[in-house]
Amino acid sequence: MRYIRLFIIIIFMLMACSKDKRNAQYFENYHQFSSFPNERLGEIKSLDSNTFDLPPSKLFILRDTYILLENSDNDEVVLWIYDLQKRTVIQRFGRKGKGPGEFLGITGYIKLDSNTLGIYDVTLCRITYYSIDKLLSGFSKPDSMKKVSTDFGIPYFIQKIDSNRYVAIGMFHPNRYAILDRNLSIISTHLPIPQKLLDLANNKYTYSFYHSGIIYNDNLKRLTVGMKTYDMLQILNTDIEVVKSVHGPDHNFPDWTGKQKLYPEGYSPLTGSTHKIYGVYSGETPSTINDWIKSFGKNIHIFDWEGRPLKRIRTDYRMGNLTLSESQKRLYLVYYDEEYFRLGYIDLQEDEI
Repeated sequence: MRYIRLFIIIIFMLMACSKDKRNAQYFENYHQFSSFPNERLGEIKSLDSNTFDLPPSKLFILRDTYILLENSDNDEVVLWIYDLQKRTVIQRFGRKGKGPGEFLGITGYIKLDSNTLGIYDVTLCRITYYSIDKLLSGFSKPDSMKKVSTDFGIPYFIQKIDSNRYVAIGMFHPNRYAILDRNLSIISTHLPIPQKLLDLANNKYTYSFYHSGIIYNDNLKRLTVGMKTYDMLQILNTDIEVVKSVHGPDHNFPDWTGKQKLYPEGYSPLTGSTHKIYGVYSGETPSTINDWIKSFGKNIHIFDWEGRPLKRIRTDYRMGNLTLSESQKRLYLVYYDEEYFRLGYIDLQEDEI
C-alpha cells in the first residue's frame, strides 16, 4: 500500500511538472504563485444615485478631480465628464458616427501631456485629440485627429511610452505587440504567438491572447497588460522585453486545442499607481456564451511593478472598470448591485498605495 501511495504521488508530481513546462513555453520569464500574502474585505461605497443598465466603461481620471467615462446606455452622447467634488456630470460630448468628435468603438485614453488627451477608437483606427482645458470649460470639439497604421495588423489598445513612441496590443500576425512612431506608423512587432495557437482560426488565437488594457509607469519605464481569458499579468520594459509573466493564483488556462468552448475569465480592467498595479479579477467560467457578467470579478489583485503579488481585496459586488486617485487614496470603479450598474469607490489603506 505504501508503494502504491508513493507511486500515485510521483505521478501527480510528474503531471504538475509537465503542466508547468507546457505553460512556461508560451510565456517569457514565466512565474507562478498560488496565494496572496495578505487579504482583506473592501467596502464599495456608492458615489451617487446614477444607475445604468449597461456598465459605463473606460474610466480615466483627469487632474485627480474628474472622471472621464463612456456611457454605454446612451446612443447619442457617449462620453461624460464627472466632477468628483460636486458629484455630478459637468460635460457630455462625443456622438456615434465617423466624423470629427464621433466614435464607434473606444478602447482607451492616452494622456499625451498635462493638457492633451487622446481617445483611441479601434473601429475607426483613429486617435482623436482634445485639450483638457477646453473640455473642462465646456468646449467639446476635438483639436485634431490622426489615423493609426494597420499595415501589420489591428491595434486594440495603444499607450504612449515616450515622446516618440507608442506601444500597442492587438492582432499583429504572428506577433502580440507593436511599436508605433509619433506618426502612428507601426515600426516593429514583438513576441510571437506560439505556433500551437497559430494552428487555430484567427479569432481563436486572438481571443486566447485578448488583453484587458495596458498601463504605463513613466517613472519605472515599464508597462503592464492583463490577460482577460486567464489569470496572467505581463510586465514589460519599453523595448517590449518581458520582465515577468505572472501566473496565478487560480492557474486558469484556455484549452489551446480549440475543443473548449468557454474560457475562464481572468483580468478585466487594470489601473496603476507609482508603486502598485491593480487588476479586477474574476477567475470564473461563464455558463453560456452570453454570460458576460462573469467577467466582472469581485476581487482586486494588487502587485508591485516587479510582479510580486501583494494583496487581494475581496468585495461583495461585481466590478467593472476602475481608475485610481493617488492623492485621495481611492479606487473609483463601476459595480453591479444585482439590478443596475453604479459608480462607486473603495478607500485604500496606506500599504495599498
